[in-house]
Amino acid sequence: MRILFIIDCRIDSPGVGGAETSLREMIPYFRQSGIDPVVAAFLRRGADVDGETDDTYPTYCLDGLSRVNQIRELRRLIVAENVDLVHTTLFQADVFGRVATAGTRVPVVTSLVTIPYDQARYRHDKYARRGKLAAARFLEVATGSLFADRFHAITQAVKDASVSALGVPADRTTVVYRGRDERRLGRRSPGRRRLVREQLGIADDTFLVLNVGRQDYPKGQFVLLEAMQPLLAQEPNAILLIAGRPGAATPDLEKLLASKRLNDRVRFLGHRTDVPDLMAAADAFALSSLWEGLGCVNIEALAMEVPIVATDLPAVREVLEDGNAGLLFRLGDSAALARGLLRIRRERGLADALTQRGRQRFEQLFTLERSADGMIRIFQSAV
Repeated sequence: MRILFIIDCRIDSPGVGGAETSLREMIPYFRQSGIDPVVAAFLRRGADVDGETDDTYPTYCLDGLSRVNQIRELRRLIVAENVDLVHTTLFQADVFGRVATAGTRVPVVTSLVTIPYDQARYRHDKYARRGKLAAARFLEVATGSLFADRFHAITQAVKDASVSALGVPADRTTVVYRGRDERRLGRRSPGRRRLVREQLGIADDTFLVLNVGRQDYPKGQFVLLEAMQPLLAQEPNAILLIAGRPGAATPDLEKLLASKRLNDRVRFLGHRTDVPDLMAAADAFALSSLWEGLGCVNIEALAMEVPIVATDLPAVREVLEDGNAGLLFRLGDSAALARGLLRIRRERGLADALTQRGRQRFEQLFTLERSADGMIRIFQSAV
């Protein structure tokens, strides 16, 4: 089976998100199962030339082309590469990829990976515009109803939201969780923790809190910065690391950091390729997002046995088993986030129970093999 995977950003670009990481990690498994992949992306972030991602499958970048020519190029690829199926992920890929298949009789599978029309976006994202979101929603509904044959949702929460907001047919939408490669992540150990802390210049007895995500408003890192003051009042020996590329929220985060006088307790690390190592060094993982389709970093934290304190969102609650595999706090409640982190610090039995259950949940639901197998079944049903 030959599949054209269309996604917003090249999967070999630095600092890509969870969707690109998931596709990159699943492709080798797809190939072992008889799938012949072709990848097309709209952005190239750091990639200089088109060609072969790892010398085993063709990769094309549409960056620099007009919208009309991007659709034409996708249509040319569908015909020239003789694909049996088109798989789209993220808004631009979904809309343009679907339109490009018009008249080709090539089936389309779309992965639904986020909840972009949640009311929290209007309340908290300073760049959200109701008119723009309404137009985007119209395009998603129209192209989905006309051209998409099957839908894949990364959580039940995303499926429910998509059925409600986009009119996605429930009977043609299958939930398959994202997975992560255990070999890439490795395992947590005292030696690994000690080595990474030495490299970071962080003492062994420091309470180290980690957050991973681009510095954009949906990630809610301002909530985490607000939580640092009450946390430090009870635990002065705490440090927060935020790993992720700069984004739209960076100027506001830097201003908040200065106003709270937290510069010596908070470090913005920028884009990192060693997130598993950072998790191995951390005492707690904090997810402060305002909305999430899943929160792939939560999956990595489960695998790495880091206690999690996360926003109580439908998708996050689903991943963390209603709070059995991680503590949950109310959306935007920085004081509750601080209390959760303090519990992790002071209640060793609680932290151990959370990490044990989290690792079990990862092995049961979020391995790369399980995710890839589920996607293959969707592809086969569409073809």
